[in-house]
Amino acid sequence: MPPPLARTLDNVTHSLAGLLLAESAIRLRARREHAEPSSTFRSIALVSSVIAANLPDADLLYTGSGGDRLRYMLQHRGYTHTVVMAGLGALLLWGAAALIWRWHARESFAKADRRWLLGLLLASTLSHLVLDWTNSYGVHPFWPADDRWHYGDAVFIIEPWLWVVSVPALVAASKSRFVRILLSLVLLAGVALSWRVSLVTSGAAAALTTGAILFVIIARLLSPEARAVAAVGGWVGVTLVMATGMTVARANALRSTREADLGAVVLGVVVSPLPANAVCASVITIERVGTTYRVATARASAAPTITDAARCGARADTRSMLASSTRRSTPAVHWDGEWTAPAAELATLARESCPALAALRFIRVPIWRRAGDSTILLGDVRYGGGSGNGFTDVQVPRRSTTCPNAVPPWTPPRADLLDD
Repeated sequence: MPPPLARTLDNVTHSLAGLLLAESAIRLRARREHAEPSSTFRSIALVSSVIAANLPDADLLYTGSGGDRLRYMLQHRGYTHTVVMAGLGALLLWGAAALIWRWHARESFAKADRRWLLGLLLASTLSHLVLDWTNSYGVHPFWPADDRWHYGDAVFIIEPWLWVVSVPALVAASKSRFVRILLSLVLLAGVALSWRVSLVTSGAAAALTTGAILFVIIARLLSPEARAVAAVGGWVGVTLVMATGMTVARANALRSTREADLGAVVLGVVVSPLPANAVCASVITIERVGTTYRVATARASAAPTITDAARCGARADTRSMLASSTRRSTPAVHWDGEWTAPAAELATLARESCPALAALRFIRVPIWRRAGDSTILLGDVRYGGGSGNGFTDVQVPRRSTTCPNAVPPWTPPRADLLDD
């Protein structure tokens, strides 16, 4: 399973998004109505927006955090991470907020309060889907009309710059001393972790620290409306900068792949930036050469004249499943590992083993090896698949018509390999 700390930090980011959306709605309403909303509206808006921003992760209540890896892969970011269910969840939360309002204020929602709160909760719940889409894990938001996974491949799943641009404004806007202290500790923890986590370079950590100081100063100088605009603009700006860097890194990796093997058909490219780093990316290419399936891993730089790709983090630990790549590296792309197998093996496994096909409804970059006379260890290269310890590593029978319970209809990301 993904480390509990990673899940916690991910939900911190969603909570910050909920707070920022609530503060922006409060400021927008005050500007339009030329009066501050009531303290009751402000309190309920802030609390319910944070809940709404995390609501799609309610699927963790039944997927669990350990034990059944296959169930976790298939059900997390499942039905609750769709526009239909997110909208329904926002409506239910809005109804609960109305009951709390009546109990607390001893009166019904005013029409304006109802309208503003409903719009906020819809935006906050849907923000969860948008944020999850930006990373390489993916979502399938348009179920039941579309069962395919969609991947943004633009922002690291826990991006510290999003904390840096939003927390100072939220601290300055908060009327609760406890909340101000809590948010300040979140920012301090994020900056401190950036100096200790190996994925964050020392240069990126220094930039984050400097950025945090600057945003604290800016938040103190600006008016409440300008603070909200700066924080939202900063959040959008960070996302766009990261997306631009990953687009360039992807193009560099594609060009290098085609130069390495003109006969290769590139089925997909997975790109993920390093935390706090819009230049360096982790890249996985999924290729087909005739009847052979091939996975290649690399580090790519969006600005090779500034940062050589070889300096973009360390080679991932694949526990020897991937051999060292023989491709020529350049300052733009440093090739690390490579793994090949007959494409027909995967198609046969999916056809003859219902548990394998179920796992492939999530696995984006499949890798496999024999685990016994009648079992296969199947995993996803995105998460260290094949080592046996990755949260996507599942042992499946080579042949079995017995399917797991409640398999969702998600289209396998590698459906292009399963028709052989």
